[in-house]
Amino acid sequence: MKNVILGIETAVPSLSITQKEAYACAAQKQGIKSSTLKWYERFMGDRGIETRHFALDRVEEVLEESRDASHERFRKGATQIGAEALRKILERSGVKPESLDGLVVTTCTGYLCPGLTSYISEVLGLRADLFAMDLAGLGCGAALPALRAADQYLSTHPESYVAVVSVEICSAAIYWDDTIDLILSNSIFGDGAAACLLTNVAGRRGFSLASFSSVLWPQYREDLRFKTQDGRLRNVISRNVPAVAARAVQSLMADLMSRSPVGKWRAAVHPGGRLILDEIEKNVTALEGKLERSRSVLRRYGNMSSPSVLFVLKDILELDRPGAEEAILLFAFGAGFSAYGALLRMQPATEAQTEKIAVKEVCHG
Repeated sequence: MKNVILGIETAVPSLSITQKEAYACAAQKQGIKSSTLKWYERFMGDRGIETRHFALDRVEEVLEESRDASHERFRKGATQIGAEALRKILERSGVKPESLDGLVVTTCTGYLCPGLTSYISEVLGLRADLFAMDLAGLGCGAALPALRAADQYLSTHPESYVAVVSVEICSAAIYWDDTIDLILSNSIFGDGAAACLLTNVAGRRGFSLASFSSVLWPQYREDLRFKTQDGRLRNVISRNVPAVAARAVQSLMADLMSRSPVGKWRAAVHPGGRLILDEIEKNVTALEGKLERSRSVLRRYGNMSSPSVLFVLKDILELDRPGAEEAILLFAFGAGFSAYGALLRMQPATEAQTEKIAVKEVCHG
């Protein structure tokens, strides 16, 4: 039996704010410069994002939040929405929490030791012998290597279920400064979680991870990263990121296509920002006209970092409902500079499954 993805569920904090409301909040920041506000107006007025979700009671809390309060908000918020997304996909798939054999969690917007696997497993009452893996430091691209780790676990553990949970509280990493990259960061990132369930249990159908590709370009490390400043995470985003991301996706696509030629396919690309998607679509001609699901997620949620590409994949699976003959290409990129690609293929029904379907059609025909 092939390892397959059964489905994806998502969760976001209850507080949803428009970009207009976010700008009004920024304008309340004590001592903010008029030149800085003009940049906020420009970035938050961009048509690429309409709303974002924050793990806050009131958005104004971010204006004077202490380092300790930000860290505690990350722990509580990530645990809550991460567990919610996982609970939803387990219930939808008919899998009890105690039947889960492995859990891989990705995050980069806060640091915990032990990691979020400890907190999420406690909330859901997962088994003590659970295979637990926390992936940190991979940034926005982390969901894809997490899927690969889950796939590799299943390859040596038959009749198992493994979940990947990508969760970020980007609002806990807000850093107030007048530099352009921080203004941009505060203007585009939101909070969210996605949980993907994989299995090799016989009789369960879904998409399998047919091939995987990655690039790691340390020469661009200073273009996209977190650094610690004054005890806080501080985002670094250079103007080179769209071009580097486009080159990375182009390289990954060429590699995947050369090893696993496909006919009809759809694409789930990490919605890092409107300019990034524009640059990818302009330079990777095969993706022209194929990024609407990515743009839709960006418009509704902003850039949520690592869960974003799974939000896009969920929309493709549930709204487009790709057929058995269609493949799905996944692309995500993040700090490092690192980027990942994956090719998903629908697994055909076994002979036994085909017989059951035929009998059912005859009986109900």
